[in-house]
Amino acid sequence: MKEREEMDRRKADFHARSERYARLGFDRFAAAEFVIGAGGRLSGPALDVGTGKGLTAMALARRGLDVVSVDPDAEEQALALLLADEAGLAGRIRFACGDASDLPFPGGHFGCAALVGVLHHLGDPVPVLGETARVLKPGGIAILADFSPEGLEIVARVHREDGREHPVTGATPESAAALLSTRGFAVEARLSGHNHDVVVLVK
Repeated sequence: MKEREEMDRRKADFHARSERYARLGFDRFAAAEFVIGAGGRLSGPALDVGTGKGLTAMALARRGLDVVSVDPDAEEQALALLLADEAGLAGRIRFACGDASDLPFPGGHFGCAALVGVLHHLGDPVPVLGETARVLKPGGIAILADFSPEGLEIVARVHREDGREHPVTGATPESAAALLSTRGFAVEARLSGHNHDVVVLVK
């Protein structure tokens, strides 16, 4: 009973924070749809690196794709599963608790991969990007997206209001795209919108 109450509290906190972001000009849900839409026609299965609250995984699932979402934080994934179930999308998403720098999938397994809002958390993005490249099929699409400077300021502001800091590393979609380009990926598109910068590449 206490576990259910805790999850209900966390879900309410998520929706309240989403409303705070929206008042500052950042719609989390629209941003996820914009970023995944930038990838054009995507084939599955889809890999979502860095579950967060599951918004990217849900945006992929809404396109009819079967999704594997990887993150080391089991508690975050439990909330993401609850939110996906609330949206009627849980049946298309498998939440795998683990390290994206050591994925338990064979080479060429996924038709597309998305790293959204995760790069700025990575001290060293090379292992994660290397694994992403390995598990993508030839012709597969990689979507790299993170907050624009304006988006980072909105997120930092909300964190400061909560008495916390929002750490940011130097990794960006552009620096990640440059690394993948050395591994044979070609840039297909660059877009900005919904407080995000996006680079789309094809393997």
